[in-house]
Amino acid sequence: MSEAKKSLSRLVKEVEEGYDRFVITRNGEEKAVLMSAEEYEGWIETLDIQTHREETRAIARAKKQVRRGQTVSLEDFKKKASPR
Repeated sequence: MSEAKKSLSRLVKEVEEGYDRFVITRNGEEKAVLMSAEEYEGWIETLDIQTHREETRAIARAKKQVRRGQTVSLEDFKKKASPR
């Protein structure tokens, strides 16, 4: 912790620019993790999706469709979706 305190500005810059993560310890015991806010938000979003079964199932269905080649280009989708 004392080293992290001394180097906090540099560590924050590193996590912002390089998506590095740092485990902060106290007396050799892991106590916290320093990561970018953007990466943290991504983790939170992932956890949120995983806690909703229907969203998890929808993602699994979409992955299967992609593997089977059952996809539609964005251009074709827009053509079908736009009113004539």
